[in-house]
This record gives sequence, C-alpha cells and structure tokens, in this order.
Amino acid sequence: MTFKEALSIFSKTNTTKKKEDISWLVWLIENPKSPFHLHGAVTLRDHDHIHVLLGRGQANDDEAFVIGFTMGNDDRTKSWESKLFKFISRWFYSKSERFTKKQLKIFDSGFKYGRSKLKLYQRIGEIDWSKKDKSISLNEFRRSFGVY
Repeated sequence: MTFKEALSIFSKTNTTKKKEDISWLVWLIENPKSPFHLHGAVTLRDHDHIHVLLGRGQANDDEAFVIGFTMGNDDRTKSWESKLFKFISRWFYSKSERFTKKQLKIFDSGFKYGRSKLKLYQRIGEIDWSKKDKSISLNEFRRSFGVY
C-alpha cells in the first residue's frame, strides 16, 4: 500500500475530524491560524498526514500520541507549553476530546518520540506534504522520516 492510499483510507474513515466538529478551545490552542496556538500546531489535513505517518488511528490515545509527537518535534516548544497543553486537555476540553491520565502519559511518550527525531527533521507540522512523493510504499515513506 502506498502512503497516498493509506491517507485516503484514513480520511474516509475519519468521521470526527470535520472543522465544524472541533471545539473552539481545541481550535484556539491547536490550530496554527489561531493567535493563541501552541508550538506544534498543525492544520487538520497535516494532522491526518502525521497520523498515517505514525501508523496511528483515531481514538483519543492516538490523538494524544500524535499531538505529543508534533509538539515534541517542534524545536520551539517549551516545557511550559507542554504542561499548559496537558492541563487544558485534561480539565477543559469537552468530554469527548478530554485526555485521561493514561492519555497524558501517551502524550508524553509521543512528545519524547518527536524530540528524538529533531536531528532528522524539525517542525513536522510545517512540512509541505504536497512536495512529498506519496506514491511510494507506506513503509518506504515512513523510513524516509525515520519512523518504523
């Protein structure tokens, strides 16, 4: 399967990620167009690319890992931003988007994994995915990012 095919399958099964379904608070801190976004913020389209790249699904556990990875891979992310995100996502997100204690640990592991990739690439949220060859195999695409 190619990366493009995997992305297409992910997009077709992704029923929770429509713009109108995103709460204002999630938009405020996770959307790069928000004046109050935290480092590592990405568009929904780019977020989906990262999900597929990392081989993650759509459950809250997966969201926690992908957001952690994206924030961790942004060399500008400060420790206070990570702590602020965890506080807001634990106590202020809507019930369906709220992270549990377990999911905050998953976030931390994603953050650590993202940090470990800084030497290969930084700020995955700013990659121009349209310039990437998505017709190669999913495994080859992942290897090009150092993701196995």
